[in-house]
Amino acid sequence: MTTKPAVSVVMVFHRLNPFMAEAVGSVLNQTFRDLELILVDNGTGLGAEALGEGALDPRVRFVRLPRNEGIPTGHNAGIAAAQGEFVTLLDYDDVALPTRVERQVAALRADPRLGLVSCRAERINEHGTVLGPEFSLVGEDAQRDYTRYAAPVVTPAYTGRREVFAALPYRAEFPLAADFDFLARVAERWTMGAVPEVLLRYRWHAAQTTQQKAAEIERSLCAIRLLTARRRAAREEDLPSLSAWLTAGLQSRSASCRQCAQLCLAEKLPALAAYHARRVFVLERTAANLAWAGRLALRALVQARGSERRLAARLFLMGPVRAHRLRPA
Repeated sequence: MTTKPAVSVVMVFHRLNPFMAEAVGSVLNQTFRDLELILVDNGTGLGAEALGEGALDPRVRFVRLPRNEGIPTGHNAGIAAAQGEFVTLLDYDDVALPTRVERQVAALRADPRLGLVSCRAERINEHGTVLGPEFSLVGEDAQRDYTRYAAPVVTPAYTGRREVFAALPYRAEFPLAADFDFLARVAERWTMGAVPEVLLRYRWHAAQTTQQKAAEIERSLCAIRLLTARRRAAREEDLPSLSAWLTAGLQSRSASCRQCAQLCLAEKLPALAAYHARRVFVLERTAANLAWAGRLALRALVQARGSERRLAARLFLMGPVRAHRLRPA
């Protein structure tokens, strides 16, 4: 490749799985040809030949790390090596549909306000069978609003300007949820758009990290929501204040949400406290959890004022999608 490509696709892997060759092929078969694929080897030491014929394509470049440094470090290494004006994310077990890059780059070039552009996604299993649509919010305001709580679309659905990724590196404090933390911070500085078409197939399978590490991920999500609320309330983010909590002995998902609800109430963030109170019961439907959640939500409503009281009530009773009147695609 004699000139710099327009797009750099970054794919991080830490082991060889049966889906990677298909993921690589889905990038190299894009209708948009002016791209490079950066494969970040997180310590496997595998040669290109082990990854199938696609890895021998001249558009493929490797970034090799001596050991598994985790997803955030691998992602940042790929971004640092990227030569493209735009960066596309793809996990090594997912599939980009053929026009994905073309459609997202066109959207970015058409609107200079946009920092990131997502797309709709559908879920597939280990056999490639489509299971149904993945949760997706495509409106600009909807994406920003929902980053208070979770990712508006699965992160491998995003393409963006390289400077966005460079300005907000993935944070190692969230080894399994750095993508949500990244999106929440992006939403505060750039507009997030979308191509409202299914351009990604997102694979669910038993060996997937998100399936095996759900409790650890939940703890990180709670912390990210609290940090996001601090920033958006014009307060100091103070990530170190949560470091001990993030590294404490692992508890259940509902226990993490219980602790976070109490932290939010102590910091006078009643709407977020009500949201986490709801999750305590949603994640573990027991009479005791329902009673506890109701008591904490009542305290949050007493603390809140005006429109925030209404939001806190709606979050507890309905969840964030209905509370904010959002319409998933």
